[in-house]
Amino acid sequence: MKNQNVGRSWNVDASLERPFDNGLFIKAAYNYGVAKNTIDPGSIASGSWNGNFQSGDPNNPGLAYSQNSPGHRFFIATSYRKEYFSFGATTLSVFYDAHTNGNTSITFAGDMNGDGASNDLIYIPRDVSEMNFVQFTCTVPTCNVAKTFTPADQATAFEAMIQGDDYLRAHRGQYAQRNAFFFPLVKRADLSIQQDIFTDFARRRNSLQLRADIYNVGNLLNKHWGIGQRIVGGNGQILTNPGADALGRATYRLKVVNSELMNHTLEPTAGRPDVYEIQLGLRYTFN
Repeated sequence: MKNQNVGRSWNVDASLERPFDNGLFIKAAYNYGVAKNTIDPGSIASGSWNGNFQSGDPNNPGLAYSQNSPGHRFFIATSYRKEYFSFGATTLSVFYDAHTNGNTSITFAGDMNGDGASNDLIYIPRDVSEMNFVQFTCTVPTCNVAKTFTPADQATAFEAMIQGDDYLRAHRGQYAQRNAFFFPLVKRADLSIQQDIFTDFARRRNSLQLRADIYNVGNLLNKHWGIGQRIVGGNGQILTNPGADALGRATYRLKVVNSELMNHTLEPTAGRPDVYEIQLGLRYTFN
């Protein structure tokens, strides 16, 4: 391992904001960033080498996207506050955010090139004729019942996956790049409603604030909104059991998920940020 000067990163930002005399405030901003390096290092040299996905010489992996390359982000924040009758005020706030939900590599599950490390990026075939699947039987518990998948079954499913994915379709005839598979934008909005009641007591301002915050409010309105995406099965290892045939050509199997061949790349995530949350608050302020 050594220091290098080939890595790079850059960001571009733009923002606009405007407060209005009537209590309305609006701010919008956009950011796009790219970060590239030759390796995303771990805590030890061997782990960094083994875990650095590549398609050629592992000692000279070349420049590729960092696993922390930010991608796109856009947000708009707005609030409106209205005071009335000298003893109360209502504030309504909305924050909308859309951002790239991370990136990953499309790889083999196993050691394709025989160098002792399971860190090999896949080749994306130009068409079905370049695929070289081997027949296999999926047994319990991986499949609910034993199923045999022929090379034709796997080629059909893999072709459907490639045709249905922008990245794979655009890079046919090439090796996948490290960390170049960026997940779609995740779009979420938060809503806040705040009610203040205030009065002067002993010549001091006293106020009682009631507040309701709804995080990912879109998911409250529609269960399909505000949800992120990930690779089906949780990782980018879409081809498994790498090997070689009698002619030295690479062989492999297509990943099986929920007893079926994988035929699309993305599925919804299922974490806490993907559902709505409601937080209620009460605060008393005195000066």
